[in-house]
Amino acid sequence: MNHPHSLAARLTRSLLWTIGLAWMAVACSSAWYAQVEINEGMDNTLIDTGHRLMDLALHDLKPTDFTASADSSALAAHPPTKVQRGDIGFAEDYLVYQVVDASRRVLLRSQDAPVAPLAAALTNGFTDLPRWRVYTYQHPDLPLFIHVGDSVAHRREAQQEITFWLLLPILGVLPFLALLIYYTTRRNLAPLQHLSQQIGQRNGQNLAAISGTALPTELQTITDSTNHLLHRLGEALDTERALAANAAHELRTPLATTLLRLHALLELPLEPDAKVEATKALESLLQLNRRAEKLLQMSRAESAAALSWEPVNLGALAGTVVQDFWAQTDLLDRLHLRVPTEYDVLALGDFDALAIVLRNLVENAVHHSNGSVIEVVVELPATLRVRDFGPGVPQDKLQRMRQRHVKNTHNAAGYGLGMSIVSTVVERHRGRLELASPPPGYPAGFEASVHLPVAAG
Repeated sequence: MNHPHSLAARLTRSLLWTIGLAWMAVACSSAWYAQVEINEGMDNTLIDTGHRLMDLALHDLKPTDFTASADSSALAAHPPTKVQRGDIGFAEDYLVYQVVDASRRVLLRSQDAPVAPLAAALTNGFTDLPRWRVYTYQHPDLPLFIHVGDSVAHRREAQQEITFWLLLPILGVLPFLALLIYYTTRRNLAPLQHLSQQIGQRNGQNLAAISGTALPTELQTITDSTNHLLHRLGEALDTERALAANAAHELRTPLATTLLRLHALLELPLEPDAKVEATKALESLLQLNRRAEKLLQMSRAESAAALSWEPVNLGALAGTVVQDFWAQTDLLDRLHLRVPTEYDVLALGDFDALAIVLRNLVENAVHHSNGSVIEVVVELPATLRVRDFGPGVPQDKLQRMRQRHVKNTHNAAGYGLGMSIVSTVVERHRGRLELASPPPGYPAGFEASVHLPVAAG
């Protein structure tokens, strides 16, 4: 069955316990009623048997048998007659009888009846003895009494058999009943599972309303509430993206102007202290400019604008991006590009969006490689890899790097928005982002691998 905490499993257990206990109660009540009826039927049988046997016993007794005294000499002269099975009695072992006189002298008995007289009252009615339930019947005209006894063990055995056969079907049917309940429950909970899957597929890039058709009435309210929440969340995200994009866009012009003026200022003869402060201001503005650029990239990655789906030569893409970084003299020897020369590696996607992905991965590697070599690798079928051999990323933060503003502890300048942008763009390309630290086959470092849909060559 499913997970023990699933709704289907819980409903199955609850229904099975309820049905099982109800069935058990009905079976026990039926067994009790059957026992009452069995006892009543057997008592009626004893009464009928006693009356019939009394008439038959008179044919086997002489008048002197029950008129003689009950002393020892008379008892020796008239020993009790033992009747064989089938003469006038029942053939079953559990039914016995004795014919006695007023002195409790046994005049006639069945083969399996005790030799000693039964300790039953000499009055019409029933007497319960340890081994027998005895019915006593007195002849209306003669001083004769007949004790007809039914084995208590026989009655108990009959009651136990009835109880057993009433409870046995429960034990046999419950496993099949459990499977039937589970199957029925799963089938009726299928719309709920479908709704759960639909809600689980919603994220920042997919906030479409959930279709409520073919759902039960009880789930329609949940669907309507969820759609209302998704609508409000979509509006909030759109507002956030628009605010970030507008702010970043509006900052680009004044930032560019200020950067040009600072560069011009640094060309002038300045006092050493003023030159240091101007350099620090320039660095701060460059960092702010990079952050504005990241916000624009994030806005584009998360926007609803459609991507172009065209074959992209990943080798040419990697060459274009790496060429920009090689303009920095300190990266000319550190940044290596490995692209196959005998064939093209084609992916299906948007060239500009994938360039943003690769640029962010290289920037992150530059920030965290601690001066080590950085490799950009293009592989079949449609894979981009960026690896460095620096200190790497702790395992507990490796997967959280895809979230916004999660940074590597080795440097506060990277793995904030960059990896979140990469993850978003790759997801929109229906690709897969894999992070490893250290890279497979290497003792240290970090590797990001982007697997994209393959374009037909």
